[in-house]
Amino acid sequence: MLASDVNNPGFAGAHDPDAVMIARFYVRAVKNNFKSAAEARPIFENKIYCEYYPAGSTLLKMDIPARDDHKQRFSKQWEYFQRTQNSDGMQNGTPIDQWPLLTPADVENLKGIKFHTVDQIAAASDSMIQIFGMGIAGLAPHVFRARAQAYLSAAKDTALPQKQAEDIEALKKQVADLTALLTKAASEPEPVAAPTKRVWTAEEKAAAGARLKKAREAKQAKVT
Repeated sequence: MLASDVNNPGFAGAHDPDAVMIARFYVRAVKNNFKSAAEARPIFENKIYCEYYPAGSTLLKMDIPARDDHKQRFSKQWEYFQRTQNSDGMQNGTPIDQWPLLTPADVENLKGIKFHTVDQIAAASDSMIQIFGMGIAGLAPHVFRARAQAYLSAAKDTALPQKQAEDIEALKKQVADLTALLTKAASEPEPVAAPTKRVWTAEEKAAAGARLKKAREAKQAKVT
């Protein structure tokens, strides 16, 4: 344990090292790639992040998904986040700024009346949509809601064909890669095996020696 650790009373002047840390918890909209691909539309989810760094320096800034140890380490900041957090933040779904129908002004106006996703607009009741008036995308409230519902329906209808098309393209690539590999293997000459050295048996060596001796004797007899 360190002398600066408040949990170590054995050292005089112990203090909390995190007292000089700036920390905050906040909600970040994180894209869910799996759900986005399945629905053929951008889908984001709320994730709680923790940002912290030493006071006076942002070079060591950490900005990562909040863990339980962060909540314990920065307990005061976590309590503040819980007190001030409300349900008006962006809900899971397609953020309104990802919907091509809307202008930047429309997006800000919708956020001002607490609508953050296309899903929220599509699910709004008759009484809720009256707040839209005629200022959002220049459409009547019920028409605007219908457009949101149609957008989600169209994305759902195209998700399966799009996934099938992606699978077909992936399969084509696999076949092409395999074909190229087989073609390369067929074009390369087969390696020629190196000749192996013959190993003579004892009987073969004896027979060869006898033949050589006989040939020498015959040659000697011819000379004499």
